[in-house]
Amino acid sequence: MQIPFKITASPVPPAPLVAHTNFQNHYAGVNSAFAWSELSPAIRQAAQVYILPFVGLNMYLQLCNKYHTGAAMSAEEQQALEYLQDAAANYAVYHILPQKTALVSTLGTVQQTPEGGAQPSPQWAWHLKRDDALKVADTALDLLLEYMEQRVAANDALFDAWANDPAYKAKTSAFFRHTAEMDEYLNIKRSRRTYISLIPFFSQVERRVVKSLLCNTLYAQMQTTPLATANEPLLPLIREAVAYLGAAEALPHHRVVIDGDGFRVVSQTDGNTDRRNLTNNVNESAVQALLAKYQERGAEAIRELKTFLEENLQAFPDYASSSCREKPANKGHSILQSTNGIGTVFIS
Repeated sequence: MQIPFKITASPVPPAPLVAHTNFQNHYAGVNSAFAWSELSPAIRQAAQVYILPFVGLNMYLQLCNKYHTGAAMSAEEQQALEYLQDAAANYAVYHILPQKTALVSTLGTVQQTPEGGAQPSPQWAWHLKRDDALKVADTALDLLLEYMEQRVAANDALFDAWANDPAYKAKTSAFFRHTAEMDEYLNIKRSRRTYISLIPFFSQVERRVVKSLLCNTLYAQMQTTPLATANEPLLPLIREAVAYLGAAEALPHHRVVIDGDGFRVVSQTDGNTDRRNLTNNVNESAVQALLAKYQERGAEAIRELKTFLEENLQAFPDYASSSCREKPANKGHSILQSTNGIGTVFIS
């Protein structure tokens, strides 16, 4: 599989180094004398693990192939390629650092010794560099996905490879099709990775909560395009309920970073930094407060949706006659004469 970097030196040296490639244009903190044969496998592996699930193989190969062959690229493709290269470079650094700490030999794993006066960095610096690479990579990938969503929305045929890929098409729920729709309620910082992480939980809430409230007919009507005018007032109420209840279901299952007045789902980390958010008391308290807020607002949104339906039964006849609807309790009282003729009995 191709990678979004290439050897730019001419003629190509027999043993290329990082200095002979364009890698340092996207990650400056790497030794120029690093053997390209050692770094390039990490780039490929990082792309397979962290990028392809979101970008899709076809779009990834389209950008890489055009870059390697020198084929004409639109300004939009060039921008997408730059985001891709930034993400791939930083994910590669994140991916390779643990591999370079020790080597596999006939003795098992052996620690490398410094050469030429170089000294290994302390553990805190190692973790800091790796965490920083992951943060930059996640941000670059989010920028790439946000940009490609914009191109698809603009019907840019050059991005059809992504628009037609399961990496894009399958990541939807009944009432949320795009990152911007979710961001309107949860402020996920336009992160499509966060959107994709939450979508399965949204689908559960839609199926288990919203469908049981609306019943089959109205639930199906709410998914038609274009939406019937009479049903339009229900959509924001449904989305609000799904967004908050879905996020409340999802938060305990994800590694979340509070970002301003919103949040982002970040990549999994390992080793000593594996539980950095779980052991960060400030962040954990903020996440728990966010969870409680979403649970409360989700329950409130469901009540508002149900109240709206009950107050507008004539506008929603399929709901009014559905078996899912809870009939209002009869608050009137029947008066029956007692059998012995003395007094009466009130029956609610």
